[in-house]
Amino acid sequence: MNRLAKTAWHRKASKPVTVWMAALVLISLVHWALPNYRWVLIHMFTLGIVTNSIMLWSQHFTEKFLHHQLPEETRPWQLRRFAILNVGILLIITGQLTKDMFAQHWHITAVGATVVGGSLAFHAGYLGRQYLQAKRGQRYAPSVIAYICSACCLPLGALAGAALAAGFPNPWQERLLLTHLILNILGFVGFAAIGSLMLLFPAIWRTQAHYERAPLTFALMSIGLTTAAGGALFGQGLIVAGGLVAYLIGIIIPIMSWGACVVTVLRDPRDRVTFAAVSVAAAPLWLCGTLIVLAYRAATDLGTTAISLPTMPFLIGFAAQLLIGVMSNILPSNIGGGPKATRTGMLVYDRAGLFRATLVNVGLACWLYTENSWLRVVLSILAMGSLAVFLVLTPFAVRAQLGVIRKTREPLPLAEKPKTNQITAALAVLALVIASFGGLVDGGSGGSSGVVTAGGTGKTTEVALDMKGLRFSPDVITVPAGNQLVLTVHNSDTMAHDLKFDNGAHTGRMNPGEQKRLEVGVISADMAGWCTIAGHRAQGMEMTVKADTSGGSGGSGSSSSGSNGRNGSNGGGADTAKPTSAHKPTHPIQNGTDDSLEPITER
Repeated sequence: MNRLAKTAWHRKASKPVTVWMAALVLISLVHWALPNYRWVLIHMFTLGIVTNSIMLWSQHFTEKFLHHQLPEETRPWQLRRFAILNVGILLIITGQLTKDMFAQHWHITAVGATVVGGSLAFHAGYLGRQYLQAKRGQRYAPSVIAYICSACCLPLGALAGAALAAGFPNPWQERLLLTHLILNILGFVGFAAIGSLMLLFPAIWRTQAHYERAPLTFALMSIGLTTAAGGALFGQGLIVAGGLVAYLIGIIIPIMSWGACVVTVLRDPRDRVTFAAVSVAAAPLWLCGTLIVLAYRAATDLGTTAISLPTMPFLIGFAAQLLIGVMSNILPSNIGGGPKATRTGMLVYDRAGLFRATLVNVGLACWLYTENSWLRVVLSILAMGSLAVFLVLTPFAVRAQLGVIRKTREPLPLAEKPKTNQITAALAVLALVIASFGGLVDGGSGGSSGVVTAGGTGKTTEVALDMKGLRFSPDVITVPAGNQLVLTVHNSDTMAHDLKFDNGAHTGRMNPGEQKRLEVGVISADMAGWCTIAGHRAQGMEMTVKADTSGGSGGSGSSSSGSNGRNGSNGGGADTAKPTSAHKPTHPIQNGTDDSLEPITER
């Protein structure tokens, strides 16, 4: 059987990845029209692209690592497994898209999660069977164990996801969410990624690396993952942090070896510094950074209710970059056709490679740092667009490689040295973009008010404010003129928001689940507030603070301008009001209501 026929099943099995990639790009253009779009986009990437990729390439590399090639008659059956997996993914996404249409939408999600979890559980068993049938003592056998652990994590993560869709009262909902993220991201994706990089990293950098500590790496990752997931489920932040640290130590061990590979190549770079090489080197560093931030949050918050995953560093910096970088290398290798043909395919994938890699990593870092909403939009387009170019290059790479194989075109020549001028060009582009928006630092950003609070009555009005569904609740707050206003702002939405006032008071960007205290300042006149995230104000995410000059009680938070100081919270007399349970800065989900939150107290 010829080479192209042998690899046909890879191309067929990878078609869902291509379809999901194209769908993700298209839907991102009209995401604003979709309900719960942030969840949809994230899961189209993680389930549609990442899960299909891991299932395909873990099977491929298991055969390579164990030197145990499966017979070709098993391939049609394997393709049917991919079809079943994608039916489950479609059901999950459909369930969430119909969330606002009917109350029992979670049944669809639960069925989809069962199908996806069952597919990966079967995949784990299938890999385990191959492991047991192979000869003992294979050098890369620990990576196969990592693939099996990876596949075992997703059914548990899917179970937690189905429970999330059904809905539980807090704190269990928040605990399930963090458990779901840890199992799926650090377990399913993390084990598969590190297991693959044990071989792929030195191969892509075209050098050698030591592999003797792989069992220790996977042991520490397993201990850390189990500890972190257990701590998350039972609301023990310190245990979560300890587990994440153990996991981090585990992945640092191979990273040190890979760092030695990079140093070796940089001493004699030749043609070895490519987009794929830079991507697989940068991706683990983004993972480490994400783990450090998450462990810090877990250790300082001591519970799981305020812990949120740094989503973009993980999804873009680690997962997406690693996936695109690896596929840019292994797809030409899998097609084969000899060194010249394979090299041609890789060179096509490497077009403007260092330029794109710089935009991805430096652009993402700037994207995370700035609070300027429109600058974030542009930087996100540059970073994600640099990865999406892979879709454009794929047909050209395949056509060029097949042309060399069929002797219809000449192979591309190797570069004598890295094109470092591309790095300079990318940095210049980023500098120009940032300068056009006035720099990375937004003058009104930051977590403090930036206003003078002296003067006035000397009293303080405190109000709990919720952000959800592109709305503020309450969206009108009446405060006695001269009182200082302090807001406890909670983002209970599925997307990031912020709140900025006319006087410059600004929460800074708030991720889902995040809560901040904002000192607005002394209220002497009516004042407008809004969300500065691109497009959110245009969709109605505004609010008003009204200064009550009547000398009455005022100061109540309400969804209408007719509020009149109920509960006696803000009178003009002595500070005698005491906080009650109705006035605590709690999130609506936590007390089982969706009512507008009342002012806390005056002091």
